[in-house]
Amino acid sequence: MASERDPKPGTSELLSSAKLVADAAKSTFNKESDKVDKGKVAGPGADLLGAGQHYGKLDKDKGVGQYVEKVETYLHQYQTSHSAPTTNPDSHGTSAAAKDSETAPAGGGGVGDYMKMAQGFLGK
Repeated sequence: MASERDPKPGTSELLSSAKLVADAAKSTFNKESDKVDKGKVAGPGADLLGAGQHYGKLDKDKGVGQYVEKVETYLHQYQTSHSAPTTNPDSHGTSAAAKDSETAPAGGGGVGDYMKMAQGFLGK
């Protein structure tokens, strides 16, 4: 559910995304965050947020929905700029990937940063 150019992930893809994100969280909580490929986890995380936004019927222009949209976009940009290059050149458009990486915020970022961001959205 990244954007209008990407098709919506199906149920099995969302379950796979949830497993990948859960495994990354488990590794992080077990102090094994060096084993987590953050670029690889960012895309499925964004897909899960997009699904939550869709099924929760959140408005992309108002309230929490606008923040979910921003985080989803950021995660897809992070995935594009931090993932290893794929061997299949047809899997992603190079011009879109280059454009996304130019607008992606610089800096680290990990599960802890995403948790802090989420807490900020929830007002905790």
